[in-house]
Amino acid sequence: MLNRDSMVAVLIGLLTWFTIGQVDADDGAGLVGSIRPTRSSPTDLEVTGPFPSGRTNGYISRERLMALPLTVVTNSMDLARKAPAVYRGIPLQQLRSLLGLDVSSADTLFAVCSDGYSKEFPADYLDAFHSILILEIDGAGPEAWGRSTLTGLQMAPYYINAADFRPRADQTVLGRPEPLHFPYSVVRIEFRMAAATLDRIRLAGDASTLARQGQEIAIRECFGCHGHADFGGTLSGRPWLLIKTWAANTNYFRKYVVNPKSVQPTSKMPPFTDLEPKVLDALQAYFRELRVTNVPR
Repeated sequence: MLNRDSMVAVLIGLLTWFTIGQVDADDGAGLVGSIRPTRSSPTDLEVTGPFPSGRTNGYISRERLMALPLTVVTNSMDLARKAPAVYRGIPLQQLRSLLGLDVSSADTLFAVCSDGYSKEFPADYLDAFHSILILEIDGAGPEAWGRSTLTGLQMAPYYINAADFRPRADQTVLGRPEPLHFPYSVVRIEFRMAAATLDRIRLAGDASTLARQGQEIAIRECFGCHGHADFGGTLSGRPWLLIKTWAANTNYFRKYVVNPKSVQPTSKMPPFTDLEPKVLDALQAYFRELRVTNVPR
C-alpha cells in the first residue's frame, strides 16, 4: 500500500539542489496551440485539463517542449539513479501557465507513469518545491536515462523532481517526514482541481486526530498505487475503497500492509516491516472513519 516514495524516505536527507540559472530558447509564447489530438511519437507528453481551447486532452511533442525557456538544476544525489545529476526542464507551474491554466482552474497536478503509478502535486507542494518536468539529465535525452535503480522501470520518457527540496518540518506525521515526489517513466500529466480529486478522499469534520494523521500518510504514501475512481494510481490493482473494506479486519489489514504476499500472493507491493504500530493504527483509523458518501464513484 505504501509507494516507492516511502522506500527511499531515509535517503531524502542526502538530496541537495542548486538552481544555477535559466537557459533561453524561444519565447515560450504559450502551448495551447501546440496540443495535438493524437500521439505522433512515443516521446509526446499527454496532457489533460480544462484548456482554454475547449480541448480536455491531447499531446505535446518533446521538440516543442525543448523549445521553451528551460531551467537548469544540479542534484547532488538523484534518488532514482543513485548518482549526481544535472537536470534541464520546465517547472510544472510554468507548464501549467503555458497551457492557459492557473490555480483557479487546476490547483493539483497528477503525474501518471507507464506502470500505472500516479503522483499528486498539490498546490502547497508546488509552491514550496517548484517541481520540474525533466527533459534532459546530464545533457542527454530520455533514450540515455536507463532504468531506475529502485524499481528497474525505464525512466523515459519524462521524469519529475523538485529543486531545493527540504522536507517541511510541519509536514512530519508520526515521525514520518514529508517524502520527495519524484515520479519517473511519466507519460501523462493531469491538471485538475483538489475539490474534484483529493478532497473526495479526505475525512469529515468529526474525524479523530489519529484518523487525520493516517489520512496524511495514506494520501502521500499510498495513493500513488491505490487510486479511487478516475484519479490516483492503478499500479496495485487494489483501489482505495477495497483497502477501506480490508481495514474492518485488523489482522488482515495489518498483514496486507506489512507483508502483502502473505494474504495477497499476487500483490506487487513490497513488504513494509519497518512501520511502527502507531502508523498502522493511524492508517487503519483513517480507512475505518472514511465515509463512503465522501468519496462518490
